[in-house]
Amino acid sequence: MDSLVFDKIFGGWGDKMLFKNLSLAFESGTFTALTGPNGSGKSTLLKLIYKEIKAQGGTIYLNGADIASMSQKDLARQIGFVSQHNSSDYAFTAAEAVSMGRYAHGGEGTQAVAQAMEACNIAHLADTLITTLSGGELQRVILARALAQQGRLLLLDEPVNHLDVKHQRSIMDLLCRLTEQGYTVICVLHDLLLAQIYSTHTIMLKDGEVVAHGPTQSVFTKERLAEVYQVDAHQIFDPVLARPLWLVSHRRH
Repeated sequence: MDSLVFDKIFGGWGDKMLFKNLSLAFESGTFTALTGPNGSGKSTLLKLIYKEIKAQGGTIYLNGADIASMSQKDLARQIGFVSQHNSSDYAFTAAEAVSMGRYAHGGEGTQAVAQAMEACNIAHLADTLITTLSGGELQRVILARALAQQGRLLLLDEPVNHLDVKHQRSIMDLLCRLTEQGYTVICVLHDLLLAQIYSTHTIMLKDGEVVAHGPTQSVFTKERLAEVYQVDAHQIFDPVLARPLWLVSHRRH
């Protein structure tokens, strides 16, 4: 079943009409990676879903309902949004920060907060000030806040950017477990290797156009990587994953 549908969407920032007649469908319980060069429309697509940007034409349906008819509070009950830039300048505890995800529910839901923190493995940080957390710990707090909203659709804009390899893997593993529990994950990823390893589906964008959309292994090809990123790529076989992966070729000059 498709939980999210774009029907002939027109939209972008200000006077720039990035998307023109865009139609997409996202199936429930899938992990979709949004890939493409800077300026291709990845973050804009997420913001259209969350209504940070208003579509100038067409309709976006969430579980069969037009999001234009929903209040932001109604939308927040169904969608957890992790933006690209998150501040840790305020001296809230981790538990207080996660509790902010209950705003759309009137602030009620102590159990939902506890469950979200447990899922993100940060229950032991409940009384710790977020200003003292590492990058990986803070990202887990932000993800837990989104889970506390109890929406089944998660939108994430570069959630592992600037994290070390260990914390990248930890966050990506968690997102995969959530899809196994029925969540639908749509995630902007610049790291093409992470996209291939973790996502079930990929949308490859270029200048507001969908170059390819489908199961991840079918989207990644040598020709598409050359077309979209202007890079050469070669394929390797990963014996642990038991499947091939595309790597960008690097040559010394």
